[in-house]
Amino acid sequence: MSSSWEAFEARVQKAVDDGILPGAVMLARDKTGKLNYAAALGQSSLDPPRPMQTDTVFALASMTKLLTILAALQLVDRGLLTLETDVTPYLPALAAKPILTSLTTTAPRKSPILLRHLLTHSSGAGYGFLSPLLGEYNTARNAPRAPTTSVPARFDEPLLFEPGTSWAYGASIDWAGALVETVSGESLDAYLQTHILSPVGVTNPSRVTFFPERGGGGGSPAQRAQMTTRDGATGRVVPAPLPAPESDPGRGAMGGEGVWADLSAYFEVLYSLLLDDGRVLKSETARWLFEPQLEPLAKEALLAQVKDARWIVGHVPDTGEYDWSLGGLLVDGHSHGHRNKGFLTWAGVFNVWWFIDRAAGVCGIFGTQILVPADPQVEPLLKEFEDEIYAKL
Repeated sequence: MSSSWEAFEARVQKAVDDGILPGAVMLARDKTGKLNYAAALGQSSLDPPRPMQTDTVFALASMTKLLTILAALQLVDRGLLTLETDVTPYLPALAAKPILTSLTTTAPRKSPILLRHLLTHSSGAGYGFLSPLLGEYNTARNAPRAPTTSVPARFDEPLLFEPGTSWAYGASIDWAGALVETVSGESLDAYLQTHILSPVGVTNPSRVTFFPERGGGGGSPAQRAQMTTRDGATGRVVPAPLPAPESDPGRGAMGGEGVWADLSAYFEVLYSLLLDDGRVLKSETARWLFEPQLEPLAKEALLAQVKDARWIVGHVPDTGEYDWSLGGLLVDGHSHGHRNKGFLTWAGVFNVWWFIDRAAGVCGIFGTQILVPADPQVEPLLKEFEDEIYAKL
């Protein structure tokens, strides 16, 4: 290991020692294989203490979305769908949703909802915790805690706009996961195991799954990283009372948020996309992950929402050079330092984050478990990790 990696790891270890991080898993690899970095530092559990391992299982939150997107795109590869397919005949609960026009009024939807709209978050499906109007609407109707038994039950709320006319990060990929189940005839978890994970060599179903409690390995609570939060008085990380997956036995697969994963297994999917090796997607389909996909009005809305990017895990400088591909947030310009145009990235709310830069020939992933979205004490470490990777190329 080079001295710079050692110095970087010493800074991460200091963050662990100072209570900024409980622990972290960090992975990076380039196309040549010359850069092949894997490290696990700190603790996967504070109480009882357990050392972090590269195969520790993490709650991915929104990093789940990439896997669901790949499943939907495989159905395109197989000729079962196209990006222009109107998905509403397959999803009657989504088809019935009106457009929320005010706190107390809705209007019938007039436009079709295309698969493209779901995969680019331009369908109108939002998140109540990100949309003030939708949040107020749910509060006003005294909506109960959303059950996780099914996507229609979890997201029983109107759309925010006519499909294709704006952009809102939200439940679109959950609906895409329900679409995969309907069209393929398989559960989303089974589909991922057979068609996404096995082709990249991940054959143990407990390594990446919606249901870690149903199998061995990652099914053991001791294999899963403990969630933490920040103590208000000291600022140090402390265990957080986040329910374990087995406490919600009736839940379904939520394609936008529900996977638990060994990050080294998830990383194999990223690396396959970097190599464009055809194991997950055909090249002509995979390229859509690295190309802008938004219509002008939707892109305008995206840029307005990422201008203040404190809600996004990872470094998102205010350059105005972004789009949304079918896979995540896309750098769409040349004002990003070492990041190339086409740099693709996304993350999960618990401060897990990944990127793929095909032009540079490198991908990386950083994971910790802190229930503080885009934690301001973690963000500098993510950027430093990325900078260290590019310095090695």
